[in-house]
Amino acid sequence: MCLACLTPVRGQAYGAECLAEVLGPDAPDAIEAKVHRADRTIRTLAQVAFGLAVLATALPWSRFGPGSGAFGAWTRSGRWSLVAALAAIAGLALATARRRPRLRNPTWDVVTASLGALVGVASLLSVLFPPPFSRPWLGPWFAVVFGASACAASIVAARTAEEPTSASI
Repeated sequence: MCLACLTPVRGQAYGAECLAEVLGPDAPDAIEAKVHRADRTIRTLAQVAFGLAVLATALPWSRFGPGSGAFGAWTRSGRWSLVAALAAIAGLALATARRRPRLRNPTWDVVTASLGALVGVASLLSVLFPPPFSRPWLGPWFAVVFGASACAASIVAARTAEEPTSASI
């Protein structure tokens, strides 16, 4: 018997199998134990990774020149940094919306993983091809790590996801 299955009755803890005889005729017909879903924790990790990727866009993305101030990813001259920033915001919005049971299907997991990969790849391209006469700094490196983390968490969530039942919808 686990702690999640215990039900306190008059100072004692009972499992689902003994609860009917303790409560007598007042006992419900079926008692469903709460099951902790592993994919919910993983989806939360993906949401946190996307949130940190969005915060990484607020860091300087180059040491000098365009993108060297706050919100360095949001410069016009940084093509890849802007792609990473927009993908991070879209990923955060989708990961937040996916907390609802109706949006939990493998197709959305693939889209979320793709957005995480896009954040990582666009940030890496921003490091490899910075704006002219500048060098990359902190922002793109953090965005690469958080984008890859969000992609990995979304892939793991897709692999551990259970199909929603009609009771959960």
